[in-house]
Amino acid sequence: VRLEPTRFNERGLPVYDLDHSEVIAREVQNPKSSGGDQVLVHPDGWSVITLGVGPYSPYSLCGVFKGEARWSYPSPWPGLHASHEAAVPDRPGEVIGSTRLLGGFIRSNAGPLWCVNGNMGPMYLFTADGLFVQTLFKDIRLGRPWSMPKAERGMLLNEQSPHDENFFPSIGQTKDGHVFLQDGARSSLIRVDGMESLQRLPDQKITITETDIRKAQDWTLQREATRQKSLGRETLVVDLRNDSPKVDGNLDDWKNAAWATIDKRGIRAWFNSNSKPYDVAAAVSISGDRLFAAFRTGDPDLLKNSGATPNALFKTGGALDIMIGTDPKAAPGRSAPVAGDLRLLVSIVDKKPVATLYRAVVKGTAEKDRIPFSSPWRTIYFDRVDDISPDLQFAGSEGNYEISLPLTFLHLEPAEDLVLPADIGVLRGSAFETNQRVYWSNKATAITADVPSEAQLTPQLWGRWRFEK
Repeated sequence: VRLEPTRFNERGLPVYDLDHSEVIAREVQNPKSSGGDQVLVHPDGWSVITLGVGPYSPYSLCGVFKGEARWSYPSPWPGLHASHEAAVPDRPGEVIGSTRLLGGFIRSNAGPLWCVNGNMGPMYLFTADGLFVQTLFKDIRLGRPWSMPKAERGMLLNEQSPHDENFFPSIGQTKDGHVFLQDGARSSLIRVDGMESLQRLPDQKITITETDIRKAQDWTLQREATRQKSLGRETLVVDLRNDSPKVDGNLDDWKNAAWATIDKRGIRAWFNSNSKPYDVAAAVSISGDRLFAAFRTGDPDLLKNSGATPNALFKTGGALDIMIGTDPKAAPGRSAPVAGDLRLLVSIVDKKPVATLYRAVVKGTAEKDRIPFSSPWRTIYFDRVDDISPDLQFAGSEGNYEISLPLTFLHLEPAEDLVLPADIGVLRGSAFETNQRVYWSNKATAITADVPSEAQLTPQLWGRWRFEK
């Protein structure tokens, strides 16, 4: 809330009436790290808040118009200490380590602008209604250090970095419209040029149809197919073993297996943290009449899942994920699932391991018996979704997981030199919501807010499993 003085007393001190206040924003969320906790109010009704405001993510900068939350902008590493674990920026507009506002609003042709400090050196400039304008300076991990041989009036500083932990820079504007920064640690005065070139696009109505969404989805799949074609399609050797691995969470009996790399993204923390890049991999083998799979994830809490929707574990938390086309006669490179294409999800619900088998096409299934997975713009169907938990063998230890299931449930008949399309990966999330899908082969899996996209099978983007003794 904001309180304005109702009057000033004879000593010039402000007097406030606590019963008369202006609500700036509701549902303002607590910070996720150090930094933030600031608000900037413009006379035209816009307010900028360096915290998440409901219903938006707490990992965001937010804008409110006359008390109503209107926009958010991603800030995945909000605050000083969070930035120590942040990725190196790889795209324009990526906000890392957002901390304090630099001052008031400044005028421009694009409307009022504001600026927020980033702990790794950059400062980020936005419009009041949430449009990203520019990153000022460079991340210390990419830019030149602030160690010029001499100061030269008018020298370009586009490639410089003020360094991390550059506290308390400020921004201001002269009456003639020039914008200046005080850089922080060194108290240098820097002019920001080019502001006069900013222009807003005219207001316009944009209509997005179901056809547009399908085209966007097709483009995503085509882009991934192009990536795979340029790199070569992945092949994982599945060992036909004489001895069965012991399902105990100890992966010593997998030391000779071929491992599929699922996720090695990220970097070591800048400092002051033990965070490391992901190192997630999986291996598969066959022994006797059972399939075995091992996962190295480094996350002992990976599989927590609310199970709130039993046939949609891919929406409610973490899971191990295996997709395979079991029919060797099915058309290769098919864009839609056929009989024999299936998905296996393994998770932990109420501290018990759960296994769910999804089969898109099962011959003889009546239309009324198919299981729908819907969003506002489309619905896809699976012919069967079965809980096969009673036949699951499962063990986990310190982020390592092992599973085993009978081949008959998977309708899988492995043989020497058999090659089948397949993929393997993990789902990450909280105990009630899935927020990331990562796989060995198919990388076009960023969507976690559309049920059909998360449910569907895309065999044309799977890799290959080759069965060998």
